[in-house]
Order: sequence, then structure tokens, then C-alpha cells
Amino acid sequence: ELLVSLRVSRSTDGDDKINLPVQFEIDGARSVMNVELTGAFVDFKEHRLPIERTRERGWGRVSIPTDANPADDDFYFAFDNAPPRRTIIVAEDAQAERPLQLAAGIAPDPALQCSTEIVTVEQLPAIEWDQISLVLWQAALPTGAAADLVQSFVDRGGQAVFLPPRNPGSEELFGMRWQTWVTGNELFPVESWRGDEDVLARTLSGAALPVGQLEIRQYCGLTGDVTPLATLLGGAPLLARVPTERGAVYFWTTTPSPRDSSLATGGVVLYAFVQRALASGAAVLSKARQLDAGEPGGEDTASWNRLNEGDQSLSTESAFQRGVYSGGDRLLAVNRPSAEDGAKVLPDLRVAELFRGLSFVRVDDQAGSLSSLIQEIWRVFLVAMLISLVLEAVLCLPKVARTVGAAA
Repeated sequence: ELLVSLRVSRSTDGDDKINLPVQFEIDGARSVMNVELTGAFVDFKEHRLPIERTRERGWGRVSIPTDANPADDDFYFAFDNAPPRRTIIVAEDAQAERPLQLAAGIAPDPALQCSTEIVTVEQLPAIEWDQISLVLWQAALPTGAAADLVQSFVDRGGQAVFLPPRNPGSEELFGMRWQTWVTGNELFPVESWRGDEDVLARTLSGAALPVGQLEIRQYCGLTGDVTPLATLLGGAPLLARVPTERGAVYFWTTTPSPRDSSLATGGVVLYAFVQRALASGAAVLSKARQLDAGEPGGEDTASWNRLNEGDQSLSTESAFQRGVYSGGDRLLAVNRPSAEDGAKVLPDLRVAELFRGLSFVRVDDQAGSLSSLIQEIWRVFLVAMLISLVLEAVLCLPKVARTVGAAA
């Protein structure tokens, strides 16, 4: 059996019930599941699809009936045996090392193989990096040959997580540098975090991770260009992501050690974070990959061959066309990015920044306003026509005859 998890959503929320037939197709074999949609979306976890017992890899498609936007009516997927999820840990603090090892070594699914290896900086050259999914680094930032190995690992799509050392130095990696530790008499509360995407996103059931319940006793300062995913009261980052072309680089400003935080004792956040990063790193190693259109993920698109029926586009355009492709020993399913489903309104400052240096005219309007440059003009023509008719009627009136009396 093949287990498929999916979400069916609609753009408008409402209480009206919709019965929607969802079609699954695997190698030409089709099956239909009727979905009852009463809200904005409905989730299905591990829906079972029958396949041959000896079948280990393949591809399929999930479809809904044609609607107003046919671009999101089909979703392609590819499947294969999941690769082992291997993690290497470099840690100088034993109290931080053990929680990291447990979070990375306990698989969320019995079908997955998770393993961890604790290494020193000197052992890094002997590691089989092409089999590693995640690097957890709680020590001084690597330099020299060690930094080159980590950089190459990220460049090929790996996930790297850095946690502060006890004695921060002047080392710098990915444009980041540790500063001094910040302590206080009271806990540092978590002010905000990104629950809509990335590693701290909500679960499939919609429940939020208990990030706000973390107890931060001390944290280490961090300098560099990052995207904050969680911040402490006052704006200091708790978890940040470094912009990279491929892979991912995260920085925690505290550790799971009990002297630093409750990441270990309230292990839900730490476990979810590590497993999500681990899954992203393992996906790059899988022979069946899900890709967003326009983002080939380092694959050579010139060697792709389309497997599904559809428009036969040029090989140079394969990365932009949804479908399933074979590239060497890999199966690659390409779909439109999910971000295209959410139309966001840009703030005024962002619009001005995007069009800086260009000559453009901006029209601001609101409902019921009559001051816009763009208005319906039929009213103007109606008034002009009425005035013309009145003038025509006045001009067509007969002249009044004057009566002249005779002289007596």
C-alpha cells in the first residue's frame, strides 16, 4: 500500500457543504474518494492506495474536477523507498549533546531509519557527506577545511543547524558570528515566531507548536543577515535562518542544556524542529523528489524525460512545466509552488522599493470613492445626452407669432 497525505482547500470560507470527488491515479489505475468540504480546507493523513506488493517506486497524480482555476486542479507526486536519515553532531557540551542526539535519532515513523553519529572536527574529512541529511553543530563555528566541508554540504542541499558555544570567538561562517552570552535574573520570554511556514509551522492538524512556552534562561548574541523565525522580548533572535541558494542554515541562540533553556525538558519544539530539518535534508537524497516549478533544485533539466501524458515542451522548459520526469535514476514531480495560491497585498513601502528608479503612476482608490482617476464614464455620457436633448428641444420650439393691431 501507498500512504498519501493531502489537503483540499477552497479560496472562500463558508458553512455550505461541498461534496468533491478526488481522483487518484497511479500508472493509469484510477480510484475516487469523495471528500466532504464544510470549511476552508480538509486534511487527510495517510490515505491508503493499493499498489503491488513488490512495487517500490513510481509516480501518480491527484486531481479534482475542473473549476475556475484549472492550474491547481492536478498535483503530481513521485515515491520511492525513503533514504536513511543520518545526522552528524559536533558538540562541546554533553548536556546539549544528548537532547540533540535523541531528537535526531528517534524516528517519527517506524518505516523511517534515523541514525546519529557524534564526531569531532578532526573526523569531518572521513565522513561520507553524500549520505548525510543534517548537521547539528554546538561548538565554535568551523574554519578552514571544516568550514569548506560544511559549505559544500549546504550547497548540495543539506541542512545545517548551529548552536552557540560556551565561549564565543571571532569565527565567522555564512556571514554570521557569535557575540557574548546574555543573562538575567528573570527568564527571557518568547515574543513571536513564524507559525505559518518553515520549521516552526503548525502541525497538519492546525495545532501550533508550544514555542511561546519555552523558558529561555540565557542566550548568545548573534550578528549577520538573517531571517528571524522566533524572537525574544525586545527583538533578539531565538531562531534565525540564513538566506542560502540551496539547503538551509539555522542558528539557535540558546542550547538544550538545562542551564540555558527548556528545549530539552519541553522537547516538543526541539523534536519537531530537528525532524523537519532532517526530512528536508533527506528529501534531497531521495531518488523521488518533489520540486516547485521554476526551481530545479540543482537537477540537470536537459536530461529530463516526461513520463506523464501532456504537452511535450522543450527540454529547456521542463523545470517550468508541471508533470513527472525521469532524470537518470531519479523520479522528479514538478508542481506549481503553493505560494501562488496565496495572493498577498504589498505594503506601500514595499511597492515604492520595488519600483524605485522607474517612472510609474500609482492610483489609490477605495470603495465608494468618487475621486479616482478610473471611474465608469457612462454617467458622464448620460448627463451629456440629456443636456443635448434639452437643447435640441429648446431649439425646435416654434417661434411666437407677433400680432400687429391696425390703426384706427
